[in-house]
Amino acid sequence: MELHTVASASVFDDHYQMAYLYCFDKQKNYCFSLSRFPSEEEIEIMVSDQINHKVTDLSVELRGGTISVCFDRITATKLDGEMNYQIHIQDFDDRKTVILAALQKIFEGKTGFRFFV
Repeated sequence: MELHTVASASVFDDHYQMAYLYCFDKQKNYCFSLSRFPSEEEIEIMVSDQINHKVTDLSVELRGGTISVCFDRITATKLDGEMNYQIHIQDFDDRKTVILAALQKIFEGKTGFRFFV
């Protein structure tokens, strides 16, 4: 699935008490987010609107303003069936530092995140 989104991110949000990346494609009315509470080992994935699933790790690559996400078949089935996402972040240049920091925090101690910024 290809998304053209605006993004918000935080290394630690005081209100939600977690690190998160939230991407929203207004034209498709579709959201994709990753989040992790500091005391938890699992990463929560949310797609569409409130379809959630937690995983130990997953494959995410940040290259420039695009995030590529690959799910295994089991994870995709628990969400909305999509195995691959290409998420283009429209405001990436303005948000690059916080997006990268949030993803690094979400994937702290994990192996699935790679970046080429």
